[in-house]
Amino acid sequence: MRFIVLFSISLLLVASFTVLSAQVSGMPDSIDLQTVVIQATRAGDKSPVPHTNIAAEKIEKIYHAQDIPFLLSGVPALVETSDAGAGTGYTGLRIRGSDPTRINISINGIPFNDAESQGVFWVNLPDLAASAAEIQVQRGVGSSTNGAGSFGATVNLDLSKVVPEPFAVVSGTIGAFGTQKQSAYIGTGLLKGRVAFTGRVSKIRSEGYVDRAAANLNAVHLTGAYVDDRQSFMAHLISGREITYQAWYGLPAQYTEEPNLRTYNPAGTEKNGDPYRDEVDNYTQRHLMLHYKRSLTTNISLQLNGHYTRGFGFYEQYKAAQSPDDYGLDTWGRVGDIAIATTDLVRRRWLDNHFYGSTFALRWTPNRAGQPIFLLGGALSRYKGQHFGEIIWANQAVAVEKEAKYYDNRAQKTDGNVFLKAEWTLGQGWSAFGDLQYRRVVYQFLGFNNQLENVEQVTNFHFFNPKAGFNWAVRRGLDLYGFVGTAAREPNRDDFTQSSPQSRPKAEYLLDVETGIKIRDERWNVSLNAYRMQYRNQLVLDGRINDVGGYIRTNIPDSYRMGIELEATIQPIKRWICSFNAAISRNKIPTFTEFRDNWDTGMQDIIAHQHTDLAFSPNLVTRGEIGFEALKTKHQSLSINFSGKYVGQQYLDNTSNANTALSPFFFSDLRFNYDLDKVVGERLSLIFSLNNLFDARYASNGWTYRFVSSGYDPRPDDPYSRLESGTVYHQAGYFPQAGRHWMLTMMLKF
Repeated sequence: MRFIVLFSISLLLVASFTVLSAQVSGMPDSIDLQTVVIQATRAGDKSPVPHTNIAAEKIEKIYHAQDIPFLLSGVPALVETSDAGAGTGYTGLRIRGSDPTRINISINGIPFNDAESQGVFWVNLPDLAASAAEIQVQRGVGSSTNGAGSFGATVNLDLSKVVPEPFAVVSGTIGAFGTQKQSAYIGTGLLKGRVAFTGRVSKIRSEGYVDRAAANLNAVHLTGAYVDDRQSFMAHLISGREITYQAWYGLPAQYTEEPNLRTYNPAGTEKNGDPYRDEVDNYTQRHLMLHYKRSLTTNISLQLNGHYTRGFGFYEQYKAAQSPDDYGLDTWGRVGDIAIATTDLVRRRWLDNHFYGSTFALRWTPNRAGQPIFLLGGALSRYKGQHFGEIIWANQAVAVEKEAKYYDNRAQKTDGNVFLKAEWTLGQGWSAFGDLQYRRVVYQFLGFNNQLENVEQVTNFHFFNPKAGFNWAVRRGLDLYGFVGTAAREPNRDDFTQSSPQSRPKAEYLLDVETGIKIRDERWNVSLNAYRMQYRNQLVLDGRINDVGGYIRTNIPDSYRMGIELEATIQPIKRWICSFNAAISRNKIPTFTEFRDNWDTGMQDIIAHQHTDLAFSPNLVTRGEIGFEALKTKHQSLSINFSGKYVGQQYLDNTSNANTALSPFFFSDLRFNYDLDKVVGERLSLIFSLNNLFDARYASNGWTYRFVSSGYDPRPDDPYSRLESGTVYHQAGYFPQAGRHWMLTMMLKF
């Protein structure tokens, strides 16, 4: 903590000194305005890494109030999902079948993934898209970045652009399921050509498609920047608060064919009568980011960044008929001479954490052609997290204090990396790329030792990740490229805390090979990318119970993903534009062993499988869009966009069992954009969307658990249970997405 405070003060002093000493003589170079932060992790136009850029102008055309995963729907091989069913609240994405814990997310190059779970919780920073100058998605390993290892993709949000002119933007959104958003965003522009400030406040509410899946989200984003011809400084304060009713259990399997039960949510129903009203997730997250860039010479520039994230909050649950054993007690107490065996209670499970550190980038650009561009970068961060649980109410005179902690443990994680990147222009259209990264992770946690005692432990990881690639501009408008790179990542918190050193999983490794072709013309461009991602010790759920009684992920020695990704954009005639992408893949485990619980014997049955599909990995994801500019005059424009997306079958586990698969689905969206320039303010923009136009009924996510039971049929008692065949059952939950629904946004710029 002291490091980040000292670092912040030093940067503020530097910025203050330069502001006071600078001569106000003309506008800084426009390049500086676009690159207040050196994006050391960003892929350029000639990069051999397949990537997609979504600029602020595009975001502005499609954004209502939904989270980032739904804005990125057009990225090849991406599947988005929403717990509440309509894109607001808890949302997630998968790219090439990789879940959010395997996708590196950063904001201005600063890690956003949770350090312990490695997950990404977009709900903590609502309306973040309104501040983005660009979002870049790199598929595959990508170039070296800071934070968690990238096993499926890298997503980098750029918030660093300085707008030189004063502006004010107010916007409001209304839509189905009680969705509302109000936002105000103002900026001073560059005062005297040097200093700029911006501020945004946002409030989003939605009842959600699923019952009681309400979200109440608030956000503030403040920035200050100083820019001159030699240096720039920018500070961001981003604060988000979310109160979201829990919808993470999924729809019970037996209800999926019942239209009137499609929105059923079991959260809070352990309470007799009406569901518990405060079965919510309540979390606050605040980010401070500081960026200082300076041109040391004509060809050397330095970037220093500091960051601090403060997160705290809980999820609250009503739990019925709870045993004292689960809370570390012998008994709940007595009523007279009779011991209280069980009690209903309300508990809160807290997370209180700090994450801070710094990143840097030193860039050297040659004075003459033929010399390589070098970039030396890296990061050092530290995470401190406290996990504890409280009982805040019980319906019996139980022998516990109010708000007593029934578990309390802490964890610390230090993550450091350094990388060196080089780019060469070799002549005759050839360019080459090299990237070497070393990363070290130290994790301290409370977990089981080999004697199954809960003690403090420390584990260390060392990773070396080389990458290389080339780009060949065969002729104007025709490029060929190739890339090979490695990635490594450590297990997550649950892998450590729910295992002993004897059963603890190992780190996983990935070798990624990409090659492709890009063809461009005035009216069209096409790219085709082929890849193979070979995993060693990939972590998957196989149903096994380890020596501490946990269903823990285990390493499988061999698995792979391979496929092709096609992207095409064409403007056949004036005012019409068409785009299309398709990802065709094969995602396999050559040999997979399933461990299936047998409720009759209390043991586990072992089933061997050959050439099964990796879970949540559709073999086909396609999306097409047609845009028509219906009206274009001096002061107004109207465009109409129609899109459709198809996602192939996905299995909920790694057994390729069709009984627990997400069916293929197709949905279409229709969007109208109307802009009125310089009539009311600078611009009045209206966006009207009909989402899932043809009312497709589908689920985009789920979970499953398979077991054997000959002595007991759980179906009458448990709607999550279904019979497969004989004595084999499974439990499964599904996350249905909203049918046809609408959203309307009005945005006024001054």
